[in-house]
Amino acid sequence: MPANVWILNLIVLGAVLEADLGRRKIGWFRVLRPLLTAILICPLFLDSVPTNSHDVALQAVGIGVGVLLGLAAHLFISVGYGPVKSRRGTRDRAVSRAGSGYAAFWTVIYGGRLLFIYGTLHWFSVPLGQFMAAHQLSAAGLTDALIFMAVTMALARSALLGVRGRAAARRFAAGTGASSTAAASVR
Repeated sequence: MPANVWILNLIVLGAVLEADLGRRKIGWFRVLRPLLTAILICPLFLDSVPTNSHDVALQAVGIGVGVLLGLAAHLFISVGYGPVKSRRGTRDRAVSRAGSGYAAFWTVIYGGRLLFIYGTLHWFSVPLGQFMAAHQLSAAGLTDALIFMAVTMALARSALLGVRGRAAARRFAAGTGASSTAAASVR
């Protein structure tokens, strides 16, 4: 397996874990970082996107699986609202908390990806080649499906994180608004 495949997958895994493990503020940069990463990484790894109908279907499956896995990651993240230290002092912000279950989820996903890629080259290259030929799939289509899966996992994770962070902020605002209204009526 080419070293760049290992390096790319390990860098993405490290970036995801660094961004999410522990208690972290949900800000615009954290939500948009995967989009910026995708914009930078995709041109490096996508030579040409095959457009025959079977390859397009395979790439769509990669996108669908990526979205589902990115959303499933949120089973291991809690989102709330609380104090966060910044350069301007402590302010209440949307925050997330992820622990060992989250780390295990992503490690299994990326480990499975690397194991599959290794297997395509060493363990089941002949049966995979026969399957791809029988279903009119290309190696480029499979590679692109794996890239699209990785990118959409990160994008779906970020999109749902942004939505959940906004919802936590609205719940907090509604809760403080209701309590201040009640306090005003008591006075």
